[in-house]
Amino acid sequence: MVISEETRQKAVDYEVESIHYITEQIGPRESGMPKELEAQEWLKKELDDNGWADSSTIDEFTIARHALVGFTKVIGVILILGSLLQLLFLAGRPAAIAAAAIGLVFAAFSFLTTVQEFLVYHEFLDPFMNRTQSHNVYAKYEPTGEVKRRIIFNGHVDSAYEWTLMKIKQNVMVGVLVVDIVCLLAMIAFTIISLIRPEWMWAHIVVICFTVPFIGLFFVCNFKVVVPGANDNLTGTMNAVAVLKCLKESGIRFENTEVCALLTGSEEAGLRGAKAFARKYKEECTEIPTAIICFDTLRDLEFLTIYDKDMTSLVKNDKDCSKLIDKACDKIGHKLLHGGVPFGASDAAALSKGGLKAICVVGQDPLHATYYHNTRDTADNMRPECMRLCLDISLAACEIFDAEEFGE
Repeated sequence: MVISEETRQKAVDYEVESIHYITEQIGPRESGMPKELEAQEWLKKELDDNGWADSSTIDEFTIARHALVGFTKVIGVILILGSLLQLLFLAGRPAAIAAAAIGLVFAAFSFLTTVQEFLVYHEFLDPFMNRTQSHNVYAKYEPTGEVKRRIIFNGHVDSAYEWTLMKIKQNVMVGVLVVDIVCLLAMIAFTIISLIRPEWMWAHIVVICFTVPFIGLFFVCNFKVVVPGANDNLTGTMNAVAVLKCLKESGIRFENTEVCALLTGSEEAGLRGAKAFARKYKEECTEIPTAIICFDTLRDLEFLTIYDKDMTSLVKNDKDCSKLIDKACDKIGHKLLHGGVPFGASDAAALSKGGLKAICVVGQDPLHATYYHNTRDTADNMRPECMRLCLDISLAACEIFDAEEFGE
């Protein structure tokens, strides 16, 4: 498969120009809101009008856009109320027992909510929140003959709410969340102690003191600010588009391999677009060998990593997809790191949990990404050399996937 250096470089230039256009003309793309769809419709038009895709669809699904990060504010209120209720111990033993019981229920519910919404990304609070419509774009570049295998390149179009503490420093955000989780677990322990020994005033006082760290939960995110999301994740989105662009403009069609671009919505709202895709297309993606390669935040070249483990390392992504990317890297002479998502999740996790074969490639410094989920994530803060490397990896993966039995 021959794709010239000029074609590849023009594709990367197009990626950069498109990201400038989307961030500056369309703007931030809140999950499940009109700007997200506007960007997706623009991308679909580019794919259709230029003939880079033979067919494309926009699929609709319903989300609660505030549930994922909004849970921090919900449990913040509940935990502070539960902590302050312990002041009732001043009214005597019956009131102290009641306060401890209520505090334990509040703490247990908060812990369950944290696990369900953030750790495993279940739609736990979603039924109780406002719902909107989000969308996925699914574009296909057909082979010349029968479709016998399929490779899909993915990036998410939506951008995040600003994580207020992250703008100060990434470690500040992580530190606050870790402290609050420790305090939450301690609150469960001390309210149990207070139930057993309601006369132990010190146990109530300790729980009351947790009010202070729980205030930090209100500063995790700011729903009033949606970030530009140039790196996270228009870089991954445009990589998927660029793959189809390079194939079409080079006159390359495989005989039996379909190459697709999946431009998901609402990744930042809890991987909802990837979940919706897995539900709708599971049969299509399991009846023939299908590999889904997710790309996210293609900026920090030295940290470019294949994430074999996802969703805070609780989910295993597909080993065959991982081997495919390793082979592609060998082909172009650039090894990538392997690792697990230390905190959070990618679309690959939802796809893997949905029964599909997926892997994620991420180029982000896990500890010092000063642009992550804040207003510094602009089109002027990108690194095209990382985007170029990921395009080369993607094109090499296409060629290998077409030539070899998937899973060899």
